[in-house]
Amino acid sequence: MSILHQSKSQDYRQPFGAVPVGTKVWLRADLQDVDPASCYLVVRFEAGTTQETCSYPAPGGEIILDVFHRPGVYFYHFTARGEEESAEHQLTVYEADLKVPDWFKQTIIYQIFPDRFYQGEGFVESKKNSFFYGSKEDLPMYIKDENGDILRWDFFGGNLWGVRDQLDYIQSFGVKTIYLNPIFQAVSNHRYDTGDYKHVDGLLGGDRAFDAMMTVCKEKGVRVILDGVFSHTGEESIYFDRSGLHTKDLPEEERGAWQSPKSKYRNWYSFDEDGTYACWWGVKALPNVNELEPSYLEYTVTGKDSVIRHWMNKGVSGWRLDVADELPDGFIAHLRQAADESNPESVVFGEVWEDASNKVSYGSRRLYYAKKELHSNTNYVFRNALLDFFKGEIDARACMGIFLDLYENYPRENFYAQVNMTGSHDVKRLYTCMKETTKGNGDLAKDLVRAYSLIQFTFPGVPLIYYGDETCMEGGEDPDNRRYYPWEKQDQGMLQWFRDLGALRTGKMVFVSGEWAPIWVNSDVFAFERTDVTHKYVVAVDRFGRGTDYLCQELEKVLEKSYTIEKRAGGYGVLLQLQR
Repeated sequence: MSILHQSKSQDYRQPFGAVPVGTKVWLRADLQDVDPASCYLVVRFEAGTTQETCSYPAPGGEIILDVFHRPGVYFYHFTARGEEESAEHQLTVYEADLKVPDWFKQTIIYQIFPDRFYQGEGFVESKKNSFFYGSKEDLPMYIKDENGDILRWDFFGGNLWGVRDQLDYIQSFGVKTIYLNPIFQAVSNHRYDTGDYKHVDGLLGGDRAFDAMMTVCKEKGVRVILDGVFSHTGEESIYFDRSGLHTKDLPEEERGAWQSPKSKYRNWYSFDEDGTYACWWGVKALPNVNELEPSYLEYTVTGKDSVIRHWMNKGVSGWRLDVADELPDGFIAHLRQAADESNPESVVFGEVWEDASNKVSYGSRRLYYAKKELHSNTNYVFRNALLDFFKGEIDARACMGIFLDLYENYPRENFYAQVNMTGSHDVKRLYTCMKETTKGNGDLAKDLVRAYSLIQFTFPGVPLIYYGDETCMEGGEDPDNRRYYPWEKQDQGMLQWFRDLGALRTGKMVFVSGEWAPIWVNSDVFAFERTDVTHKYVVAVDRFGRGTDYLCQELEKVLEKSYTIEKRAGGYGVLLQLQR
């Protein structure tokens, strides 16, 4: 006895993939030694903490369902009297008309860790209990006490004046959007310990430098996305003020939550009777906030001069939400609404490390793409799958299977808006990962970076360059992945490679909106095609780097048309243009 259903095949399910609310879906299964009259389809609906299961007769293993009237994630399987079951499959159902702005799908993003990018000339304030490195080539480090707490924060001096000054460099890669790691007042160098949501840190040049940067960005047509940290604040923020440096002399209501039980910020936080408080992952420097507490929600999102509206009124085009899976769906929905009201072309994407369509966080099935919440997320799944493929931990079929799952589970708008990164401030540098794969061979590692980025810039989604990856900057785990940009030691060959990729993507819409389909070559070659009415391209990467001739020979076994070679990624990758 067996029941077979293949959700990715139109012979078994139509339409393919995620569907808008109200869509009728046809499903079929192959039955072997199963009584056709005993076949049922079991459907489980999940949204938030809601779970509901229903069964529907599917005689002969075929059924047309008209039950998908609520946004959420549906899981289904065929069964015969509960004695035999097919595998379970996902069907994402989303609210209609959840569009992603075209500019975002067409853009290239450059991510900047402000303190580590470029020190421009302009007024900056000093910062207490901190030190500056004597050389920009020094390696970043933490100075901690015996309990692991930071004793003194380290800085290199990068600022927003520097971002303004280097916009031409940034744009040379085809970049039209910069995403800035947190810039608001804070104690640390990473600034995820927000001290004041409505002012830029003085060491970055303060509000004055921000305004100057935005003026030049507008002139050059560069959009800015800010990092929104709304699951916690800093313990030394004006809202919490653990040490009393900021608010101890103010009336009790105006003091930080730690300073006064009567503080207007008190309900933002969760205190125990002994005075301890909930904090992010046990880090006392980062007290958690109650995101849906009315006064916090009004201050950050819904108020007339909320944090979101304040910065969008200054020209910001969107937000990247830190630890989005720790923010309630309701908070994200309110934030998306406020952003849309401020700018209908705004974008909100979240830090999500897994498949965002079926993410479960704190016992809740998240609705990022089923409802009007996120436009996109940081696609660590993309990065991890490719790195595992290059390392030999998965083969080409398994790697492609990961991408096919995303293709099936995500609404098309969101799949084509995924933020496909070279890296981020939270992971090892791409070049460092590739050097580990090549056992220290730097030249081969650079060719692997070329192969990875060739896929990145031609795959559905939005390419993101983490500052310095374009010049093969090295860096291990945090804080080593946050070194100062090596302006005096750039790799001009790699810079030109990324400039060519930027020109390729911005010059050919097929890589932005064209159809995508996998190509099976062999277990060591990852390949796919992009097509539109005028172009057809094939991208292929061999993890063993056996050269362009080998790749073309293998591709000729499965391609029916002649081609020209458009681009080579060392011996590891090739871009072919096929005749239409």
